Parts: sequence; C-alpha cells; structure tokens
Amino acid sequence: MMNNERFDVIVVGAGPAGSTCAYLLGKSGINVALLDKEKFPRRKLCGGLLTFKTIEDFGENI
Repeated sequence: MMNNERFDVIVVGAGPAGSTCAYLLGKSGINVALLDKEKFPRRKLCGGLLTFKTIEDFGENI
C-alpha cells in the first residue's frame, strides 16, 4: 500500500464481519482498505471449536 493511496472506506477488524463487509463493498466497486492488528493466517478457531491452546493442554487425552 502506498502512503498516498486513498480509500472510500476503511474497515477496521478483519474477522468474519469485517472481512465480509470489505468483500461486499469491494465487490460493488468501492475502494476498500481492510486493517487488522494481527497477521493472517493466525492460529485461532472461532465458532465454538477447540483452540490450539486447549488441545495442547489436553495432550493426547482428546
């Protein structure tokens, strides 16, 4: 991204809602920047699944 690049919309947060919002805006022709504090892909599970940390804590007992 160039320092002088301009966007119609900046979406902060690239989780499920932010990503969907940015995708739909971009698909409709709007120039969108999608920002998140973390690097992707990341080791995070959503939607009620077991996290990697939880699996490591249980070890081979799962």
